[in-house]
Amino acid sequence: LKTDSPPTGDLLARLREMKLPVTESNSPSRYDFLLNGEIRVALRTAFPSSYRRRVRLQRRRYSYVYRAWNFNFHHRGRIEEQYCDFFVCVPLGTGKSLNLSAAYIIPWDARSGKTFYLPDSQRPYSGKYAEYRDAWHQLGDSCSARAA
Repeated sequence: LKTDSPPTGDLLARLREMKLPVTESNSPSRYDFLLNGEIRVALRTAFPSSYRRRVRLQRRRYSYVYRAWNFNFHHRGRIEEQYCDFFVCVPLGTGKSLNLSAAYIIPWDARSGKTFYLPDSQRPYSGKYAEYRDAWHQLGDSCSARAA
């Protein structure tokens, strides 16, 4: 993402607002920000996709359209090495402005697969990454722990 694109700029502003020592990555690395000179943060954004499902129960047919966001942690299907310490996954297309309180701050070690599937539902997401929604404190805690 370019520096002047809204998600990157908004995230940079949020990190600075948290008083974290942040620099943007200028190298062709797979992370976007460096906190405290050593904590690598990768920004992942996604627009919602639609998935159509058809179900047949007895003689009736039902058709559903589900919306969901898919965030990739892999590159061309492979994860060969740890390239960041945290992912910041931001669902786009939820309104006119970027909603960083809907972001998921996922530590590398919590990642269990190649992607994060976030369904659009009337119920709050309760999957394996639910505890990481709006968990910005992790970045500050990580900076504090490494500085000590």
